[in-house]
Amino acid sequence: MALLTYEHMESTMSDSSTEPPPLVFIYDRHASPRARGTLDLRLEGCQNWAARKSWEIAGSWVDLGDQALTDHDRPRFDELIAFMTEVSELAPDRTLICLVHHWDRLTRHGDRAEYQRRIALAGGHTETTFGEDDQADILAAAQDVR
Repeated sequence: MALLTYEHMESTMSDSSTEPPPLVFIYDRHASPRARGTLDLRLEGCQNWAARKSWEIAGSWVDLGDQALTDHDRPRFDELIAFMTEVSELAPDRTLICLVHHWDRLTRHGDRAEYQRRIALAGGHTETTFGEDDQADILAAAQDVR
């Protein structure tokens, strides 16, 4: 899957007559070199979910192997966050979503809230292909800061 280009972003942002669709950043992690089919099914599920919602896909980021098992070394997740931050600065009013198949794709044993916090600080929120999202949590946290 090709990543969204900056030229495409600019052309989408310059059309002020319609609100652009949410921009989706698909994330997954997969530790096993075997059972790659499972990862492919989850990614396909995310792509299908986004298509059904008419969301635009910015790209997919997957941490593999040992990096999928740790909560402190996730280079693909870090790349997703960096790109989401750039897009948020270019289009601050655009809805940005980190889409995961299930919450455990962020982390199974670690602090999921920390990953969600990083996504929120980058200008987005998290949703799953089960229709769950953390927007209410983000709004509540913003209220607590005030």
